[in-house]
Amino acid sequence: MQRMDSGRTVLITGGCGFIGTHLATSLSGQGFRVVVADLAPWPDRLVESVRLDIADFPACTEVMRAVDPHVVFHLAASSTIDSAYHDPHGSLVTNVGGTINLLEAARLGASRLERFVFSSTDKVYGELTGDAYVESSPLEARGVYDVGKMSADTLVRLYGSEFELPTAILRLCNVFGPGDPNTGSRIVPRTLSRLFDPAGPQPPVIYEGSIAHGRDYAYVTDVVRALTTIAFDRRAVGETYNMAPAAHRTTLDLVEEMIDQSRRACEPHDRDRADAIRKNGYEVVHGHGMPRALERQHCDGGKISALGFRNVVSMSEGLRRTITSSMREFGIVPESDDDRCQTA
Repeated sequence: MQRMDSGRTVLITGGCGFIGTHLATSLSGQGFRVVVADLAPWPDRLVESVRLDIADFPACTEVMRAVDPHVVFHLAASSTIDSAYHDPHGSLVTNVGGTINLLEAARLGASRLERFVFSSTDKVYGELTGDAYVESSPLEARGVYDVGKMSADTLVRLYGSEFELPTAILRLCNVFGPGDPNTGSRIVPRTLSRLFDPAGPQPPVIYEGSIAHGRDYAYVTDVVRALTTIAFDRRAVGETYNMAPAAHRTTLDLVEEMIDQSRRACEPHDRDRADAIRKNGYEVVHGHGMPRALERQHCDGGKISALGFRNVVSMSEGLRRTITSSMREFGIVPESDDDRCQTA
């Protein structure tokens, strides 16, 4: 990534999360002063860290005034469909109430603000009925997570148009890569946690009814590049962008691809595990007590491409990096292994 103009301060809410960690590390490496605001502590001293519950408006105001950022990346959220479904009130308080708290705190207390970047989702569009969502497609979200993010998305645009807050929105597709802790709900880390279970490979789980569901995917470092693109390009002020997907996959195709790549990655290091991964295949289970899922989602990424953004990590390469990272995590490949283990 090209080095940005340093000397400016960025505030990242949810900076200890999956995407936030990658974003904070990237911006810190480019010379920005990075302040992470999260309920969890930052693990090292490379960036500044402050504990913040975004549902606490006075705390949001205090942090915004103390940091006085040039750019806010608002990533903090109840970030999975499952967690939102099982705790709708908590999810909406965080995703809707937390967003209004940060917008108002930025309006009142961020005197140097150049951009308020909100991480939204393609789920705001609801079920896909045509070929692809464009940014002007109707917003027809239906689930708890989806409606919460749609409401927050609307509030960000309101503050941009009504109060001239310099906002920009990125509607993300499914993001994958090393370091995603959501092994219970997101398909890539869930699948890899089973394939590389230290006790022996387990068959990946596919929920009945979701086998043919179609989703867009993008690698996490490309998502970081997209976020920084709309944060620092003057043309992005007041605009909303779809994340350009690296690839589109059905659930079944993705799981089969991960099984095949994982098997081949294991063969030089653990032939028995590789053979077991091949023999186990996958398991289809009932999805009782689960939220309803959209059947088809696909974004047109032409608008962000007009800013010069392009994905640089293909789906296959992104999976290779993620798989190797998981193999390291579970001790199948040592940290000192060759350059096949690179994840960035």
